[in-house]
Amino acid sequence: MPRRADCTTRRAMDMELVIPRAVHDAMMAHALAEAPNECVGMLAGTSDGQVLEHLPLVNALADPRRFVTEGRSQLQAERRCRELGLQILAVYHSHPTSPPVPSRTDTDPEENLWVGQPVASVIISLLCTPPEVQVWWLEPHAYRPARWRIAGG
Repeated sequence: MPRRADCTTRRAMDMELVIPRAVHDAMMAHALAEAPNECVGMLAGTSDGQVLEHLPLVNALADPRRFVTEGRSQLQAERRCRELGLQILAVYHSHPTSPPVPSRTDTDPEENLWVGQPVASVIISLLCTPPEVQVWWLEPHAYRPARWRIAGG
């Protein structure tokens, strides 16, 4: 049965994700360091969309077209969020050989547990220099653009 978005989910999906320049740059460095494989990580912050923490995770697959988060790194990231009183605002990953647009796997709720959740999906494409970033809300077998911006110099 499809999950229904509640009021909290709808409000979260309308927020603007604000990514500090330092966090943006750290995500780019992570994506480039993991190439040619996909990287994966989380962004944590406050309920109004302010990103405060960059939490790189381990891709257990070490694969250029897919990622599976290694359990220990995800548990450590979630523990860090709890310790700091932050919530997970986004999950990011790279597309080393394709544009920053969600793939079928990205929007498949059987493959991606974040689909339909109030957590944005940040996709970093390594096709261009510098890498291109887009942010999306993922829904079962669909996606829509999220409002976002880079803050600071």
